[in-house]
Amino acid sequence: MTQNLDATTFHLSLPCYNEGERLAQFLPGLCTAILKSDLSVQVQIVDDGSDFYHQGHYRNLMDLLGPTFSFLQPTLELEKNQGKGGTVYSGWASAGDSDFLAFADADGAVGPAEVVRVLTHIAQDPEASQTLYAASRVEDSTTEVHRRALRNVGGLAFRWLRKRLFSFPIEDTQCGFKIVPTSFFKENKTHLNEPGFAFDIELLFIATKAGLKLQEVPVTWTDIKGGHMTFLNSAGLFWDLLKLKGRLDKES
Repeated sequence: MTQNLDATTFHLSLPCYNEGERLAQFLPGLCTAILKSDLSVQVQIVDDGSDFYHQGHYRNLMDLLGPTFSFLQPTLELEKNQGKGGTVYSGWASAGDSDFLAFADADGAVGPAEVVRVLTHIAQDPEASQTLYAASRVEDSTTEVHRRALRNVGGLAFRWLRKRLFSFPIEDTQCGFKIVPTSFFKENKTHLNEPGFAFDIELLFIATKAGLKLQEVPVTWTDIKGGHMTFLNSAGLFWDLLKLKGRLDKES
């Protein structure tokens, strides 16, 4: 038995730190794809303390798209840069009533059609209320992954370390598109405190502890230039992962 798509509601946060230019390439197509679907999705930009230039882009996008797409919510503006995890959690905490909470990277690496496809799959899944869905940059017969070689090397190194610290039935934990039941977040938000890029690991860990099933969903993914993940940030992510492991072990 499948769910009625109209009866399933989503809140989709788009965490943005100086993402005005890339968001401008992604958001119009995303809104159009949602409008053409049978889905009920609220979309919200969450501004993680971006500079004035990029804030101008967000305002222009809202002025341009808001009148046509009523599901586009007012931008949530965070006064100070909190990090990606803090931004996603702030967006989810501010969401109204919905069945599911999601976030997607503002760069559009997971394109509009893929976002709609995954959300449609969730709306039709009878086990969705007990599942965390993690998009994955792992190719299958229906998806493609286009990734720069240098970024691929960094990703493999991170995956090697992560597997030695955390055991999940998820091959790719860092893809920037995940969906959780709202009830899970409300019950566990006090345990979700990781502000940086390692927050995906914390989210998966707490979800597993709460008894959610983790479902990996392969998606077509394209590396978009202009990201914030530099060599120094990558090194910091390794350190964040080690600190997160120590903290979660103490709290368990």
